[in-house]
Amino acid sequence: MRRHPTLPEVIMSGTTDTLDTSADAEREAVRERVFELDSVVVEYDGMPDRCTIFPTDATRLERMAEWISADADLCVSLDDAR
Repeated sequence: MRRHPTLPEVIMSGTTDTLDTSADAEREAVRERVFELDSVVVEYDGMPDRCTIFPTDATRLERMAEWISADADLCVSLDDAR
């Protein structure tokens, strides 16, 4: 498993298109979150390596729901993306 340096800070904002009828104040509280991301690459034999990205300060429990994974060969460095 390879750990990667912390990814840049991400600001997420927008609306949610769900059937949830939560109070407007609660939706506003989660509408904009600022956080840093971290990533881990797990190397597999005979399969593509997988890169998983998650919030740096997430607890183990939060990490179970706040992550995204992709084949590592589909990911590009921030410098290459610029």
